[in-house]
Amino acid sequence: MITNRIITFILGIIMIICGVFCLFNPEMTYMTIGLVAGINMVIDAIGAIVLWIEIKRVYRQANIWALIAAIASAAFGVFLITNSQAQFVVDMTIIYMIAIWQIIIGVVGIVLSLKIRAERKELQTEYLGRNWWLILLTGVLLIACGIYGMINPAALINAAGVFLGLSIIVAGANIVSVVA
Repeated sequence: MITNRIITFILGIIMIICGVFCLFNPEMTYMTIGLVAGINMVIDAIGAIVLWIEIKRVYRQANIWALIAAIASAAFGVFLITNSQAQFVVDMTIIYMIAIWQIIIGVVGIVLSLKIRAERKELQTEYLGRNWWLILLTGVLLIACGIYGMINPAALINAAGVFLGLSIIVAGANIVSVVA
């Protein structure tokens, strides 16, 4: 139905606009990150549910897990929007979660780069895995950023706002691209 596509398109555009706002106002985004995340979870869920209904109507079948994920997003989003304590917890812990995530991804990158290097030597190939050192370097930098973020969380506040803004823009663009 054309109305569902229009609604979904509009929701995607709203998400993109919200993402751009977050991108250009990272400090404000950080201070309201729980609320912003909750609002965008609900918008994304509505778009996903509308899209699921449209797919079900057109193809007479749709993945039930997509609907369950959308309902879960809506539930968590409403919880964040209506619960100021949950917003505060998200606001206070997101920086440490990002720092821990960076450290974990950095360690995985280092392990992966060393495995690639070992396989390259074992296969005696010139081309396969020749840039393993870039993965190693990225891993080391991610660990350094994560440790710095744990020691000085204020340094990650801008990065968190920018990261959330980019994530929301990508999610909105994804919704728009599906219905466009």
